[in-house]
Amino acid sequence: MKTLFLISKLITTPGAFLKGFWEHITCRLLGLNVQHANYLPADYHCGHVQHSPAKTPSQAFLLALLPYLAQRVLAWVFIAASAPPLLLFGVRGTQESHFFFLYLAALYFGLSLLCNSFPSWSQMQQQWALFYGKKAKAGKVAKVLLASCNAWFFAGAWLEKTGFAVLLAFGLIITLWLLY
Repeated sequence: MKTLFLISKLITTPGAFLKGFWEHITCRLLGLNVQHANYLPADYHCGHVQHSPAKTPSQAFLLALLPYLAQRVLAWVFIAASAPPLLLFGVRGTQESHFFFLYLAALYFGLSLLCNSFPSWSQMQQQWALFYGKKAKAGKVAKVLLASCNAWFFAGAWLEKTGFAVLLAFGLIITLWLLY
């Protein structure tokens, strides 16, 4: 699985780099110490920064949520700008379509951002422990209200850890391309 993870990060390098940047900014905003700011190491921290653990459930949740939102919003801007011309309007690499490669690059960039939007697996395990572990610090209301978000982040972190997020995203685009 580590090989598939590293290959997926290599394929989506722009998204992995920007995800590390968003995570670094969020750590600074939350007052967490960033221990190592290499955004693209060749290990399981690729696309993430090594930082001190969150002390409270709210810190852990914001550390997962803020980079996720920034990455997703930017990804959907690029995808929304590039997917309709490519998939719906039939713009192809001909002489009449000068913007084909620009649309293709924007779609790739949006997909690479989308594939790298979830928190790291270790970060989600720590967040899960703060919310639902034996020594959980979260209140019952927070546990109930944020359960679906935490489950979504946990599932996404697993997809990203195994490299399946890239396979799903590019498989979806190829399928849509073939249908239209």
